[in-house]
Amino acid sequence: MQTLGQIRDLLAEWGFAPQRRFGQNFLFDQNLMNKLLEEADLGGNETVLEVGPGTGSLTEELLQRAGKVVCVEIDRGLCDLLQRRLGGNRRLTLICGDVLAGKGAISPQVLEALGASAHLVANLPYSIATPLIATCLLNSHRSARGGGHLFERLTFTVQREVGERLSAGPDGKTYGPISVIIALLGRIKTGPVVPASAFWPRPKVSSRIVRIDFDRQRAGLLADADMLTRSLALAFGQRRKQLGSVVRRKGTTIPAEIFLPALDNAGIGRSLRAENVSPQQYLALANELAKIAAG
Repeated sequence: MQTLGQIRDLLAEWGFAPQRRFGQNFLFDQNLMNKLLEEADLGGNETVLEVGPGTGSLTEELLQRAGKVVCVEIDRGLCDLLQRRLGGNRRLTLICGDVLAGKGAISPQVLEALGASAHLVANLPYSIATPLIATCLLNSHRSARGGGHLFERLTFTVQREVGERLSAGPDGKTYGPISVIIALLGRIKTGPVVPASAFWPRPKVSSRIVRIDFDRQRAGLLADADMLTRSLALAFGQRRKQLGSVVRRKGTTIPAEIFLPALDNAGIGRSLRAENVSPQQYLALANELAKIAAG
C-alpha cells in the first residue's frame, strides 16, 4: 500500500494533480484500506472490478488477492501511470474510460473484460456511486434469469450520506430508488466510518465502508427488473405527490390505465407518497405491472 508521501511523489513525478471533476480523493489510511479488503473477503480466484484506481495503491493489494483485476480509470494521465507501473502483470486488465455507458448501463468493454461473474472492490468516486451500484445489482438480477452479468459482492467506500441512503427505510428523507433496489436484490452491511482525514486531498465529508451481497433468493421474487426501475422512477420522480396522481403528467412511462390497477392489486393506497411505500410493496407493484403488461 502506498503512503501519502508515495502518492504525492508519484503524481509529482508524472506532473499530475488530483482532478476535482473526476472526484479524485486518494485513500491513504492503510488500516482502513485493510478493513475494506477484509470486508471484500476475496478467496483468490475472483475477477474483481476496481473503479477509479488512481495511483494503484488498492490495485496492488487486489492483484495479490484475486485471480483477475479489471481497473477502469477515466483519467488518461493516471491510465498511463498505471500502465507503466502495473501493466506487466498478466492478471491486470486496464481500461481507460468511463465505467458507465450512459444512464443505467455498464460499458460493454468493461463487461466483456469481466466475463460472467465478478466482484466490485473500490474507493468509488462519489459522482457515480449510486448509479453504478444500482446497475451492478440490476445486471445481477438479469444474470440470475439467464442474461446479464453477475456481481456477487460489492465492497466499497462511499460518501457517508450516500451510505445512509443505501440502507434507508420507508418514511426517511434519504429513502429512495436505490434503497428499494438494494432491499429487494441484496443484503447490505455498513462498515466503519472513513474520516475525511483518511483521504488526500481531504474532502469536505466523511465516508463509510459498505458491503452488498447479491441475494439470489430475494432477487428471484422479482419478475421484471426493468418494470421495477420504471415504477420507482415514476413514483420518486414526483415524490411529493400521491401515487394516484403521478400518472397525470403527460409522457409518463407507465400509462394510468396500467399503473392505477397495479397499485390497487398490490394493495397500495393511491393516497400514499413514494417514501411511504415499503420495498416489499414496490416488489408487489412491479410484479403486478409485469403481469398486466404481459396480458
